[in-house]
Amino acid sequence: MMEVLAALAVVAAASGGPTSGVQGGPRVQPEARKLLADMVKAYRSLRSVQLETTYTGNPGGFTKPQRSTLTMRRPNRLLYEIWQGVPGVSATSCMRYQCGGKMLFIYNEAERYYTEERAPRDLKGIRLSGAGIEYAAMSGTDPFAGIEKQVRSARIEGMAEVEGAPADVVLLDTGTDQRTGEARFFISRADRLIRRFSFESVPIGEPPKAPVRERLNPDDPPEQELRQLPVRFGYETKVTVNAKIPDTVFAWTAPQDALLFKPLEHMLSPDPIHHRSRYTIVGKDGKRQKPLTYSDLIKKAKEQKRKR
Repeated sequence: MMEVLAALAVVAAASGGPTSGVQGGPRVQPEARKLLADMVKAYRSLRSVQLETTYTGNPGGFTKPQRSTLTMRRPNRLLYEIWQGVPGVSATSCMRYQCGGKMLFIYNEAERYYTEERAPRDLKGIRLSGAGIEYAAMSGTDPFAGIEKQVRSARIEGMAEVEGAPADVVLLDTGTDQRTGEARFFISRADRLIRRFSFESVPIGEPPKAPVRERLNPDDPPEQELRQLPVRFGYETKVTVNAKIPDTVFAWTAPQDALLFKPLEHMLSPDPIHHRSRYTIVGKDGKRQKPLTYSDLIKKAKEQKRKR
């Protein structure tokens, strides 16, 4: 099953990966377990939803998303856009996932290309990069299944106000021997959906020196430096539940500067040739002509050479 923090790749990497329970067994408060289960159930029951998310904090040297929007209408209509900073450039780049029911399109603004494929029957078949806990629950996964193996402890920390509305705060201790780790979910009392998330992690003591390895991306900090960095990362989400969302929101229009990307194996497949529509060649007199073959072209070239 999916790790609680694996849905947020930045957080999972910064926290040092999966954690084991404390000695003597994990401590998961029954009230916290029920609240998390109610939250997952609430996301699964949504007919439609619009999420507008703003990210804050420092993810410990990793690229931090700046904002994202997710619009969903069951069974499989979807528009998900996430904006991230481009390393070394003071600009943002967008990844877009768009499904109008029949086809799924994925657009990479940084690379200026998009892909297309047949749309899955439901959200479970659509994988989104960085969509997190909320989308995992919507698509049928329980991110908190087997929570005893994922966290040291889980408890309800209290109540907080988010945009003037009460929310219950669930605290998950995801620390390890090398780092602390505290993840907080601010769950609305009105609809049991997440309104705020925060994660904090700092190193404990002096970590052992990591072997020097070549960095694949020169913009990434050295591994040893990365392990030393504290992490304070979070987001807030504005939620619109079960709104009437028209089909036009999910209708795909290819960006003017984007090219359709097709994998090499697809281009080499004989299927596109077999299913290609028939065509005819018409001369200046309007009569059909026989399509030219390679041999015909060679023959005409020799005739032209003789005339010269």
